Formats: sequence, structure tokens, C-alpha cells
Amino acid sequence: MNADVRSIDALRDWHANLTTYGETLSEGLAGVELEIRRAFDWLSEQLGRWQRAVRECEEDVTQAKAELAARKFPGWDGRLPDTTVQEKALRTAKARLEYAEDQVLRVRGWSGRLPKMIEEVYRGAAHRLGAFLEIDLQQGLAILSRRIGALESYAGLRPDFAPAPSSSSVAATPPAPVPKTERGEEEPPPSPTNDGEEKKAPTHPEAAP
Repeated sequence: MNADVRSIDALRDWHANLTTYGETLSEGLAGVELEIRRAFDWLSEQLGRWQRAVRECEEDVTQAKAELAARKFPGWDGRLPDTTVQEKALRTAKARLEYAEDQVLRVRGWSGRLPKMIEEVYRGAAHRLGAFLEIDLQQGLAILSRRIGALESYAGLRPDFAPAPSSSSVAATPPAPVPKTERGEEEPPPSPTNDGEEKKAPTHPEAAP
């Protein structure tokens, strides 16, 4: 299968963008996991807070009941004193206790439902995305990196892979110009004789008178 690769720089940019994409998604997953832990920690803190509020409200109710009971004793004249203030304080303390107890139930309910919601809505998709980032994307980046290296080697862009110049790429040395005689004719190249002397070029015979 032939590949019409027109720009190795585009492949490099693609590799860099895929790497950045994977890092961004990994950071996003880590951020979501952090927020989930914070949500559980917050629920735990809220549960402890409202449980303490319940204990405090129970003490307030106990104190309001004691004050109301002490107020109900008749006075020196035999009349019962007015207990409107004590009764109101007792009703307020009981209302605060009921609210705190309701908050404890709500927090416990969310503490039980939140793990199920996370498991159903988020955990499966996050697991698949994490597997893609750790396995598929890394394998794809490795393959793409090897392909880029092969293309760079093929194109001779790397100095350590640059091919040596071939004999065909070296320009042939042009032959030396042949000297010409006075008549404009090319003088034949000298040929060596047996005694190392050069033969003179033959001359044209003069015309007969």
C-alpha cells in the first residue's frame, strides 16, 4: 500500500498534538478523580458536623426541659408562674434537633448513593478512556514515531542517515580543449614515439608549380 506523504513536518506536528491531547486527557481524569475524593471527604466532614450538631441540640433540649420543669413549681402565693418563654425555648431546641437529625439522614443517604452513581455514570467510561490513553494511544505514538524516523532516514534529513553521493551525481570533468592550427583546423593530439619524443603533425604538401 502506497502512502502519499507530502510533509514530514505535518507528521511531526500530528505526533506532538497527539501527545498533548493524551496529556490533557490524563490530567482531566486525574482532576476528576481528585474531585470525587473531595466529594467523599466533604460528605464525611458534613456527617461528622451534623452528628455533633445533634448531640449539641440534644443537650439544648434537655436543658430546656429542665428549665421548663423548674418553672412549673407554684410560687409562694400558690399560683403557677408563666412558662411561655421556657416552652418557646423548648420548641426551638426540639426543632433544631429535628433539623440536625434530618441532615444526618440526608448526608448518609448521599454517602450511600454517590458511589453507585459514580460507578454507573462515570467509572466505566473513565476506565475505557484510561485504557485507551495508556495502551492504544501510546502504541499509536510509538508506531507514528517509527514511521517518522523511517521517512526522515529515507529523505536523508538526518545527518547520520544521509546517503553518500553516488558516482552519477558527480559532474564529469569536461575534456581539455583541443588546440587549433593557424588555419583553424584542430590539431590532432600528440602520440608518443618509441624514443619518448612526440611526432609532429603532418603538414599539407604545397601545390605543384
